[in-house]
Amino acid sequence: MDRRNAHYPDRVSDPEERPHQPSAAPARAAAPRRRLRFIATGVVAVAAIVAVVVIATRNEPRATQEALRAVTTTPSPSAETTAAPEPSPEAAIAPGALVVSPAGESLAVYPAAGDAEPSESLGQWTALGASTTLLGFATETVGDAEWIQVELPGAPNHREGWVRADDVQTSATDVRIDIYLDERELDLTDGGTVELTSEVVIGADESPTPLGVFWVTDPLDFSANDSGVYGSFAMGLNGWSEALSEFNGGVPQIAVHGTNQPELMGQAVSNGCIRVPNDIATALGAVAAPGTPVVIHQSRSA
Repeated sequence: MDRRNAHYPDRVSDPEERPHQPSAAPARAAAPRRRLRFIATGVVAVAAIVAVVVIATRNEPRATQEALRAVTTTPSPSAETTAAPEPSPEAAIAPGALVVSPAGESLAVYPAAGDAEPSESLGQWTALGASTTLLGFATETVGDAEWIQVELPGAPNHREGWVRADDVQTSATDVRIDIYLDERELDLTDGGTVELTSEVVIGADESPTPLGVFWVTDPLDFSANDSGVYGSFAMGLNGWSEALSEFNGGVPQIAVHGTNQPELMGQAVSNGCIRVPNDIATALGAVAAPGTPVVIHQSRSA
């Protein structure tokens, strides 16, 4: 799938409109990073156009720090004390603590730890040109071999499989994005500290944003033309819409992205993607590498 022709489930004013070709976002591996130095305070909406689809090391460059300082948001009263959610009961490893990528040109995925025959194989690159990245949620030793339980990209959401630890490279990240549908809010945290909070657009009733633990798979930089349908930056996720089977001839991949309609912030009007103001999209793109967890909750109290 050509990254220039990516399609994501979101409403556009012209059904025939297609996004401007993005610049390739650098595919840096997710790794622990030091605490970002500010908590943003006030939202500055920047123009873009409805949109949708998908970086960071522990020592962020000066440009990344400046990108974050440039963003102003209005944290909700509860944002500063929001605790990172616990992993699901079947998960022994918190999201982001084990980020997995193929060590070779392909990665065999097995139905269960210790199986002799794989059920599928993943390529080294995604359809949009990013390095294939998975999250690990548990480990198991079978004989002398270590295995990692992962979730897989695509539909249905939250498909599970196992990979051999010898077949992958591993890293970790302290950065995560939490989205709260009822409040229409997004938090960016680093090491458990909320660094940024923003109002968002969520999926409409007929095309809801799916719940659960996802992660960034496809970062796309549209800053050369941020008035396009994806705004200034898009982060495609491993999740698919659970209401749509396709979108504009492509897969209905969920994303967090910018928009040219910031006046719609706080509304449920998308086809499942999370829209944010362009300055927020740019700031997220500067620190949320492939493998960054994106946890979508129903509400802050759920």
